[in-house]
Amino acid sequence: MAIHQYKVYHFHQYIEIIKCIGENEKKSQEIPPVLWSRGHRSQAWNLRPTLLRDIELKPIGKNGNTSKRAMAEELRKQHYIAKNYHFLEKEPSTCLEWYEVMQHHGVKTRLLDWSESVIHSLVFALECFFDNKQYRSSDRINSSPCVWVFNPVEWNMKAIELITGNTALIDSCVDSLYKASILEKHKIKARMKQLQGVFKNYISVISSEHLKGIFNMSSIINTLQLDLIPLLQTGELYYCLFYMLLYIYMTTEQQKLCHILPLSIVESYHSERIRAQKGAFTIFPYYKEDSLFSSAAKMGVLLDSMEYMHDANSMIHKIILCNPDEIAFEVMNAGVNVSWLYPEMPVVANAIEQRKIFY
Repeated sequence: MAIHQYKVYHFHQYIEIIKCIGENEKKSQEIPPVLWSRGHRSQAWNLRPTLLRDIELKPIGKNGNTSKRAMAEELRKQHYIAKNYHFLEKEPSTCLEWYEVMQHHGVKTRLLDWSESVIHSLVFALECFFDNKQYRSSDRINSSPCVWVFNPVEWNMKAIELITGNTALIDSCVDSLYKASILEKHKIKARMKQLQGVFKNYISVISSEHLKGIFNMSSIINTLQLDLIPLLQTGELYYCLFYMLLYIYMTTEQQKLCHILPLSIVESYHSERIRAQKGAFTIFPYYKEDSLFSSAAKMGVLLDSMEYMHDANSMIHKIILCNPDEIAFEVMNAGVNVSWLYPEMPVVANAIEQRKIFY
């Protein structure tokens, strides 16, 4: 299925589109749906994280089971930790929390960052019209901004549906438990397969539907560092789901593109910048290249980009900003500027001195 596309020429039209998306997504009259958004300066840019954009997919090794992207990401993490840990108010406790910090400061990772605020994403898309120091006139002339919007709850429900219905994936996941006996693996596999029929009701949270299916992976990592095998055999059923998610998204095991979607996650804020931007993420697994992927890529279709993932891309909305300089003026007139994105003192000072839109 295709994504939904809209064109807007004014700020109020953008708000109306968001309202319409919310009306279509809501499950009850009183509770607004969860919408995450991402602003792009160019509507030609894909919904792919930087590691997938800039590091080739081709596997290495005799069996093709080692990814260059895994090594590229690991080396970046090691060097970032070595040189930057002392700048943080709170040191990250997991590799995923380090990826979060790295991502927000321009290091390539498998994370694609989103905002829980559609206004912040709009400012991201229009940033070159607010900032004359970082951006040139050519950036503004060539810009074709847009804002992507999707419902992370419904996206994750589809992602988990595909995961729990994949028998081969479950077998591979359990086989990775090297310390478990054959009998223990058999029991754990049975519990994981049980998830397929019950997970939608099981992970629903009465009166808190906005939390459904959106997990904090770092918290899961810390939880499963306990006695893993007993947890998977006799603990709550969600431990089995959690282990499957860790196996898919937090190991270097390569996954088939058509079977696995990126997962929407939340992580602890480790800087005022991430907090100000209302940061959230989708994490991509290490995908395995196949002939279909290669053929599509030659035609300009990137199957590892969210807008091309046919199992769920009907949930994605693309709002094209057709009159960006005028919309930027209207946004500033409403009291919004880039200090909403970057709360550092120099940015705030510049917003005070340069209250104007650049053309």
